[in-house]
Amino acid sequence: MTDERFEAEWLTLREPADHAARSAALEALLVDELAQRSGPWRIVDLGAGSGSNPRHLAPRLPGPQSWRLVDHDDALLERARVALAALEHPDGQPLQFSFDTRALDPIDRALAERCDLVTASALIDLVCGKWLDALAQRAHDLGACVLITLSVDGAWRFLPTGPGAASDEAEDARMMSLYQGHQARDKGLGRALGGAAPDRLAGALRARGFDVVTAPSPWRLTTAPQIPLARTLLAGWRDALWAQAPEKRGEIEAWAASRDAALQRGELGVEVGHIDLLGRPA
Repeated sequence: MTDERFEAEWLTLREPADHAARSAALEALLVDELAQRSGPWRIVDLGAGSGSNPRHLAPRLPGPQSWRLVDHDDALLERARVALAALEHPDGQPLQFSFDTRALDPIDRALAERCDLVTASALIDLVCGKWLDALAQRAHDLGACVLITLSVDGAWRFLPTGPGAASDEAEDARMMSLYQGHQARDKGLGRALGGAAPDRLAGALRARGFDVVTAPSPWRLTTAPQIPLARTLLAGWRDALWAQAPEKRGEIEAWAASRDAALQRGELGVEVGHIDLLGRPA
């Protein structure tokens, strides 16, 4: 399977869990904030991928809306173009979408035009502190709200879902510690902050006068329809652990095979910690 096809399939697989986990409370606060501005709302979605963020958010925000989706992957943006063509606002308000293939660094080029909202999903744990500082500064300069969702907080755990089911928490903790080391590698936008990213962005926004509110948005993958996502996630962890600690390959393989078998038997589920963040300019 090509990397491009895998990424598209991964985004499709995770979308229901993403949409279920997002904080409705932060979305309500954002609606109240946008209601104080004159429309149409101008929205920039960073790292837009195949358009999951507007598919969830656009029907929940007041209209009319003008979205610009920014991503380095033209093939994913083409998927977004197709998927969003039929999206309708529940109130009949017009939704407009444009698609901008470009790198996200420097952020000034991705956010060159005035907007009311800068948003991203499952992105900021992949970037460095300097990039987040630049994002906060640019949002301040534009007077834009910032809604960043589904940023990993660096923690995950296996959840017993069947009678007598259990997971070796000490072994899981060792693997998670190794994985957190892998999260800190450079993903193309500087040394990644991983689970530290939400706090770093919150601090950068507050230093620029934003009112910042955060809320947990964990995945809880415990039902049969969610197990394919849990198993794919586990396989990704295994591969990342192999890259991080190749000398522990046998131990990692045994751990992953044991957890995968328990997932397939319905004995375990997975919880993955995420944070949603809303910043509103003063």
